Amino acid sequence: MTQKELASLCGMGQSTLARFETGGVAEFGSRKLLRLLEVLGYGMDFVPMKREFTLDDALAERQRAFEGVGGVQR
Repeated sequence: MTQKELASLCGMGQSTLARFETGGVAEFGSRKLLRLLEVLGYGMDFVPMKREFTLDDALAERQRAFEGVGGVQR
């Protein structure tokens, strides 16, 4: 797919897409980014950068530690 075809599918100009690829766009809004991702078959997820350590985390960590020393222990 050419840059021109991709830009057309996204509803933007080829020059805008070209500048985005090279970091030359001062403002590339979220709608444009989401549309570009959609056309390319991708999505975007937002996850917390920091979260509380839970019991499930502790259990998973413990399980990994046991697996590292000779197998699963129950």
